[in-house]
Amino acid sequence: TEQGLARYAYEYMDAALIVDEMKGAQTMLSQASYTPAYYLAFHSIELSLKAYLLKRGVTLKQLTKTYGHDLQRLYDEAKNEHLLSDFKEDRRDVDALHLLIDLNADNQLRYLQTGYKTFPLFSIVEPFGVRLHQAISKSVGMRTFSQHYVDYTY
Repeated sequence: TEQGLARYAYEYMDAALIVDEMKGAQTMLSQASYTPAYYLAFHSIELSLKAYLLKRGVTLKQLTKTYGHDLQRLYDEAKNEHLLSDFKEDRRDVDALHLLIDLNADNQLRYLQTGYKTFPLFSIVEPFGVRLHQAISKSVGMRTFSQHYVDYTY
């Protein structure tokens, strides 16, 4: 159900915040975070979008077969389904989305691959994931985060 997806989206984002807070503070990672925090946030965003689309009439089969784990396609379809009437998109949200997509190319957030990687600032990933969940939670009727990001949209 859309409530189940939204619940998991909440839990994954909550876990990402915990990892970032607990581990980021203990290391030299002042602006980036641990790789698992990015994976958890990525998965939360995916589940939030799927919850929204399910609520808007997209079937589970379509979510699986047509969209899979393609974050860009999910986001584009959610926008086609009027996501932006609930979610006030900021250019940093788009930046975070594209950087996460690039970072996870070939499942690099799940499986170690050698080479240079560009990690987005967690300070743009966090608000994107939290604010997206806050927006979709209204339409699916689930609890969400209480965080507020001052002057985030313009």
